[in-house]
Amino acid sequence: MKFFSEIYGQNNAIDLLRRSFDRRMVSHAYLFCGPSGVGKKTCAVAFARALLCRQPLKGDACGECRSCRQVEGGNHPDFIKVEPDGGSIKIEQAREIQRRMTLAPFQGGRQICLIDRAESMTDEAANCFLKILEEPPAGVVFLLICVQPYALPATVLSRCQQVLFQLLPISQVALILAGSPGVKQEEADLTALLSGGSVGQAIDLLSGGALAERRKQLAQTINAIDSAGPGEACRLAGSLSGSREETLAWIQGLMLWYRDLLVWKESENEKLIINRDFLQAIKEQASYREVSLLIDRLRKIEEARNRLSRNANPRLVLDVLFLNLCRPAELA
Repeated sequence: MKFFSEIYGQNNAIDLLRRSFDRRMVSHAYLFCGPSGVGKKTCAVAFARALLCRQPLKGDACGECRSCRQVEGGNHPDFIKVEPDGGSIKIEQAREIQRRMTLAPFQGGRQICLIDRAESMTDEAANCFLKILEEPPAGVVFLLICVQPYALPATVLSRCQQVLFQLLPISQVALILAGSPGVKQEEADLTALLSGGSVGQAIDLLSGGALAERRKQLAQTINAIDSAGPGEACRLAGSLSGSREETLAWIQGLMLWYRDLLVWKESENEKLIINRDFLQAIKEQASYREVSLLIDRLRKIEEARNRLSRNANPRLVLDVLFLNLCRPAELA
C-alpha cells in the first residue's frame, strides 16, 4: 500500500486530492478515471487512508496510527470496497452500499466507499446508487474508479468530482521496472514500450513470465490467421484465452503488432516499430498484407477491446475477434 509520495507520474491528480484534503474541502464523491494500469486504484486507496488517518501529515496518511494499520490490513470497519460480481455491479450490491453508508461510522470519523470498475454497474444498480449519491450522509465519501466514464449515467457523473489520470512517459515506466528485482534494463525498456505507458500493464507483462515466449506465440498466431478457417480461428482464440486481464493483454498485443505491420508497410522506418525484437517477422508479415486489410483488422481489434471493457465474456470476445480476423476485409 503506497503513500501519495510513492506514486509516480500522476502529480496533477495527487495535487488535486491533497489540496481538497488540506483545505478541508473534501467532496462527497470522486471519480478516478483514466486508462487501465496508471494508478487510479492506488491513488484512491492512498486518499482513503489519508481521509481516515488520525494524524495526517501534509495531506498524506501517517502510516502509523491504528486507522492506517487497519486500512493496510484490509480490516478498517469504515472503509468498504465494492467490485463487480460476475462481470457487473448488481442492484443487490448497490442496496448494500445504501445500507452500510446510512449507518453511523464505527470509529466516529468518515466512512469511505471505494467502487472499482464503476462503469460496470447495471442500470438498476446505478439508479439505486444515485439515491444515496444525491443525498449522502454527513462524512461519507465515495471513490469511484473507472476506465470509461461515458459508460456511467450522466446523473452519476454530474455528482462526482472527476480526477483525471494519464499514461506515463515510456521512459518513466522503464525506470520503474528497472528498479524491480531481477529485471534487466533491456527487458524493462521493451516491456515499457509494449505497455504504452501503463505501469499496471507492464507489470502484468512481466509477471506472466517468459515474455519472449508469449510474444513468439502471438507472432505465430497472427501468421496463422490468414489461412485459418472458422474452426482453426476458434482454436487459435482458445490458445490465448484466459482471465479478463489476460485476454486484454493479448488484445493489446494484437493491436500493437498490427500497428507495427501498418507502420512498416507505410514507412519502412525501423525506429517507429514497437516490437523491435521481432522486426524480421514484422517485415515478412507486412510484405503480403494490404494496407486496407491492416486498417480493417485494427478496427476489429479496437471493437473487441471495447466489448471486453463492457464486461463481455472474454472467451467469446476472442472467438468473435478471430473469426473476423480470418476473413478478408471485403467480406468481413
